[in-house]
Amino acid sequence: MIRDAVLRRTLAAYREMPPGARLHNYVRALTCPFPLIEPFVPREGAICDLGCGHGLFSIYLALRSPARRIIGYDLDEGKIELARRAARGIPNVSFSVADAREVEVAPCDAVVLLDVLYLMDDAAQDRLIARGHALLRRGGVLVVHTSDTRPRWKYRWARGQETLAVRLFGITRGQTLNFRPAKELAVVFDRLGFHTRMEKTDRGYPYPHLLFACMK
Repeated sequence: MIRDAVLRRTLAAYREMPPGARLHNYVRALTCPFPLIEPFVPREGAICDLGCGHGLFSIYLALRSPARRIIGYDLDEGKIELARRAARGIPNVSFSVADAREVEVAPCDAVVLLDVLYLMDDAAQDRLIARGHALLRRGGVLVVHTSDTRPRWKYRWARGQETLAVRLFGITRGQTLNFRPAKELAVVFDRLGFHTRMEKTDRGYPYPHLLFACMK
């Protein structure tokens, strides 16, 4: 059951979508701690959601605060089309087809990477994080939500589910499944000069959810 009223409004925007997309987004809303992640995103300003998929979190951010201006980017044209349809009537969010690693925009107040890093190898992850750093203005924040490798039972559960989503059902595009330990990612953020706060967001979830809020 979805208790967050704004998240229920967000899901309602997808009610006329194909059944598969509706189910995917409902499961996403159940299993990803959107209400715990959202407070780390500035309440106003320009926000880039890189690898936004169907745009569920982008629309949630937009409904949470009309002072935010969100642009979501994803390589999947079909998902972006559905995101645009869902966002009709919501003036502070838009979507574009683009490779997150090559996006060119004016300096942002926040860049969001929500559960996208694990689909890349280490080098590609490092490049995307560096791209996020480059897109931020001074004082901006890179919000990275990912999965840790601890505790092991949650890691195994998450990896099994994502194996089905990527390799069997093709719900998510990806060439690999690469969950990196928190300490390794922290080194990447430190190397770029971020001031980083790490938060576990897995309480009540069978997934090793982990969030980094990285200030430039």
